[in-house]
Amino acid sequence: MAIIDFLLKDIFLLDLLKAAGYTLLLTGTAMPLAVALGLVLAGLRLSRRKWLAWPAATYIEVIRGTPLLVQLFLIYYALPQLGEYFNTDWLTWDKLYVGIFCLGANYAAYEAEILRAGLEAVDRGQREAALCIGMSERQAFQRVVLPQAFRIVVPPLINDVIAMLKDSSLVFVIGVQELLTVAMAIGRSRFTVPRMMVAAAVLYLVMSMACYFLGKYLERRLKVQARAELQQHHGH
Repeated sequence: MAIIDFLLKDIFLLDLLKAAGYTLLLTGTAMPLAVALGLVLAGLRLSRRKWLAWPAATYIEVIRGTPLLVQLFLIYYALPQLGEYFNTDWLTWDKLYVGIFCLGANYAAYEAEILRAGLEAVDRGQREAALCIGMSERQAFQRVVLPQAFRIVVPPLINDVIAMLKDSSLVFVIGVQELLTVAMAIGRSRFTVPRMMVAAAVLYLVMSMACYFLGKYLERRLKVQARAELQQHHGH
């Protein structure tokens, strides 16, 4: 009972778990956005047309070369001012949406390079074989090249999910009620900041380890699937 009282009354565990839900929401929505944008950027980067490749390369280098914290401030404070200039309020976003957008747009630059490397690692003969059996370029990419590239890039993608989970704490600067924000608020009000930081760190560790094991499980499933497809191919 003493431990339960400590967790509930001194650590405010329920409040921290609720805030951790926002952390998972940020990561769970921003990472798919980052992968989708990263795939588009990777495709543009691989294009032979410079007017497509150069803007993508510029975006990737600018985003990777500037701090996420600065990007958060710029989007959160600059967009509403830009909206006032154009006399519109659609550029004034909720702070949660700003956090999701900034995390997704930032990590898209990193996912683009990971996905580009994965796409380049797929043997070109695979694409050519798909075209020879009557697939279109789009079908060959979606059914042959992309699945193989995805298997290659799963480990670094999982690493980035864990990194984003921790980087999501930066949205505390714009007031999103995620784990670090709530832990800091409780710690300051009760003069227990070190204790609350340790509690938050433990929850971040638990969530990171859960992502790690989930990633390992996905990796094993994909390897089993790849072996089954290979055996099926040899059987034919």
